[in-house]
Amino acid sequence: MPPSQTPDASGTQQGRITIRSVITGALLSLIVSVGFTYTRVVFLTTGMNSDFVTAGAIIVFFGVTVLLNPCIRLVRPGWAFDSAELAVIYIMLIIASTIPTWGFSANLVPMLPAVYYFASPENRWADILHPMLERWMLPQDAEAIKSFFEGLPAGGSVPWGVWLVPMLAWGSFIIAIYLMMIACMVLVRRQWVENERLAFPLMQLPMEMAETGKTGQLLGPFFKNPVMWTGFAVAFCVLSTRGLHQYFPMVPEAELNTAAQLFRDQASVEINLSFTVIGLAYLLSLHVATSFWFFHLLAKAQMSWQFVVGYRLEGDIERFMEGTLMLAHQGMGAMMVLVAFGAWASRSHLKAIARKVFTGTGVDDSEEILSYRAAALILAVCGIYTTIWLNLSGIPVIITVLFLVVAFIIFVFMARLVAEGGIGFMQPQMSAQTIVMNFVGTNTVTDAGIFSMALSFSWAGSVRILLMASAINGMKLAQGVGILKRPLFWVMVVAMLVSLVSSLGIILWTCYEEGAANLEPWFFTHNARNTIAFSAYKLDNPLSFSGTPDIVWPRALWTSIGGTVMGVLIFLRHHFLWWPLHPLGFAVSASNVSSSAWFSIFLGSMIKASLLKYGGVKLYLALRPFFLGMILGQISCAGFWMILDLFAGGTGSRVPVFHHNY
Repeated sequence: MPPSQTPDASGTQQGRITIRSVITGALLSLIVSVGFTYTRVVFLTTGMNSDFVTAGAIIVFFGVTVLLNPCIRLVRPGWAFDSAELAVIYIMLIIASTIPTWGFSANLVPMLPAVYYFASPENRWADILHPMLERWMLPQDAEAIKSFFEGLPAGGSVPWGVWLVPMLAWGSFIIAIYLMMIACMVLVRRQWVENERLAFPLMQLPMEMAETGKTGQLLGPFFKNPVMWTGFAVAFCVLSTRGLHQYFPMVPEAELNTAAQLFRDQASVEINLSFTVIGLAYLLSLHVATSFWFFHLLAKAQMSWQFVVGYRLEGDIERFMEGTLMLAHQGMGAMMVLVAFGAWASRSHLKAIARKVFTGTGVDDSEEILSYRAAALILAVCGIYTTIWLNLSGIPVIITVLFLVVAFIIFVFMARLVAEGGIGFMQPQMSAQTIVMNFVGTNTVTDAGIFSMALSFSWAGSVRILLMASAINGMKLAQGVGILKRPLFWVMVVAMLVSLVSSLGIILWTCYEEGAANLEPWFFTHNARNTIAFSAYKLDNPLSFSGTPDIVWPRALWTSIGGTVMGVLIFLRHHFLWWPLHPLGFAVSASNVSSSAWFSIFLGSMIKASLLKYGGVKLYLALRPFFLGMILGQISCAGFWMILDLFAGGTGSRVPVFHHNY
């Protein structure tokens, strides 16, 4: 019997979480948090920790399942990891993937000294922002700040002490946020996984990879399927032309991106071929897949209408707004209504949880990674801590509570989007900061609160990757291998802490050794400067319903229109079986990622529809490994060229995991 499996009372196999799998997962998480972060910021390779697909985790897991585990089995078969242990490792990897770059660390660290380093007489940050800064949130040593961006002088060492207080402050805050994310997913897991039976497309590939097969076999059945390797080879070979072209310009690279002009040249529609997205679209229900590409084209039509008639909302596009101002507010209104409907549809489940929390009776929570009482306690304690923390940073208490609620509504929506429509590359059309400032007024937020909210873009900005989504995906995988048990919570915490500490450390060390100004421009120059500039802009351009009605009221109108349309779509979806569109795609129809993904989603869904129509379910299932192979092939190709860049010293090849701009 495999070492991590024991029979339950009925004789069926139940997985166990073993110490060796946790240690292995923690060590491999360092590759995700340190290795992929370093290659991204120094060698400008594609982002392995940038999106919900968690490409870095898949690459490392690929190495474990096709190299490490077979080698262990050759030496001593009884020592090889079984499916439950492999699942533990993968869960730790996807949790670790959510923190290093887009998730938090590479966003936050450059923001903190940027407010001092990039201050100039022209931007007047010294006059506008510096007087309101909380010293415990930011490094204060002028020489350390200069060395951060320009590199250490000869013989200098990293000034860790300057960063100790800010890192402890921000670290404690983000840990509380992450614990709240996990607790939220514990409370909705049964509703999403068992009651609604969401598809969880992003877990289908690792589930296949974790299957170990029969005793005595080196590889699992997934890796012995020639159909899978055919799909793998197609993606790997086509995309390798990008890497070869970087080193040998005479080699032509495959052109997979173009654009088409529509509506009298008023709208440009991207046509991007992504093997990863085609493969994931093949796994979706046709209703969900169709909603993504249909509503995106509809959003393009709306943009064209705006350009033709000259209609626009007053004001400027702000940080992490997607599409036009009209479409951004429309999308966020739609998102709010969709989350509210989800809460209403879950009311019986939530009532049962409330009874369990307050009376200890009712629903059985023994198969959750936390008891419902423990999850509720974490939400309460961490919610109070984060509220106090943000209040000390300058945000009034009431605004803090509202901001956290709006941020978590967006987080829950994105987790739901990944669980049900798991393309792996999506983002919301507006951030919580902009929503709160628009509708409660910048004066209510206060000047210091505006700056604090700007720094919160580090963890609640574009939301291209999210620990909450990895947590619910991990619980789905754990249920499949029988390890959905209390210790899994602590496994997630270990992965979170390993990734947080190591990623902050490697970013600080790299910035001082190389000079942040010489690293990835997006994180260390553009994002850092634009975040601080956002707070200065808001201070210079206050908003409120009474003070700037020409700006705020039209935005509120289009938010309401988006919510109303979403309500109609939900009604049609639940009352008419013939209705072909899922409402999910409407809420992200104008995002930049949707622009890059829609054509591949369209292509994948059309292939699936054709196969089901002319070949039936049997043909669809027979070709499923081919499309899983394409996903693995594109991600592995990006990883291969990233490693080659590391050893060869090349920079910027960026064989894409998804699209050349991401």
